[in-house]
Amino acid sequence: MTNISCVIHTYNSEKYLEQCLESVSWVDEIIIIDMYSNDNTLKIAKQYKCKIFMHENVGYADPARSFGLEKCSKKWILSLDSDEIIMPKLKDCLIKNAYENTFDVIKISFRNFFFGKELKGSGWSYKQQVHPRFFKNGFINYTSEIHNFIKISKEARIGEIINKEKSILHYNYDSVYQFINKINRYTEYEIYSKNINYYKKPLLKIMYHFLREIIGRFIYMHGYRDGWIGLYLALGMAFYRASAVAKANLPKEDIIIQTYRNYQLK
Repeated sequence: MTNISCVIHTYNSEKYLEQCLESVSWVDEIIIIDMYSNDNTLKIAKQYKCKIFMHENVGYADPARSFGLEKCSKKWILSLDSDEIIMPKLKDCLIKNAYENTFDVIKISFRNFFFGKELKGSGWSYKQQVHPRFFKNGFINYTSEIHNFIKISKEARIGEIINKEKSILHYNYDSVYQFINKINRYTEYEIYSKNINYYKKPLLKIMYHFLREIIGRFIYMHGYRDGWIGLYLALGMAFYRASAVAKANLPKEDIIIQTYRNYQLK
């Protein structure tokens, strides 16, 4: 008994879910929070005897995370997405911490794969991407704020595991289509971010974010080590920011449609 719950958020996750579940087969309970998948996700989850709960699909996973924590009954929680896999040596470290109670929250390095290639820089190398994914129940809360949903207790003892062989494998994007589609979906919510103000002075903000992503991500974050993919990702993230600025400052689609209808009535 490890006294560990693993909570996994899913939506049409059949591609990597079996590998993900195999990598956490050692925990005491696996909680699946599914956003009404229409592929084989639930069939695979049932084969692994997961506890399955449904959550409204709002377009991104963050609102379901808090709901998922409520379903975990064990002392420790391992929080994963369905395209993430625990490496064997990381498993041993997590079990050891659960027994020894050294830390309340552990930040873990991620090995990120874009279009089948593991990134060496671009802000996504295993040394650059470190997230709190293993924690004692009650020491982390989730909010619905996109890209800023993790709230760690001030009393938490925080440790880190930053090691290439003790990381979480993350298969971020398999195709350019998937990457662009996610940019479009996530910028619908990004405009409400509390960390970045996308409203007003759109020309200056687009120029600022373009330079920030190109210089910061491609040069300072060593995106050049990833070759043309690193350059593409820097440009892609610049487009992500520019799209958020545009969506924050242009009329909403329903306003445009209503204006068109009013024009037709004249």
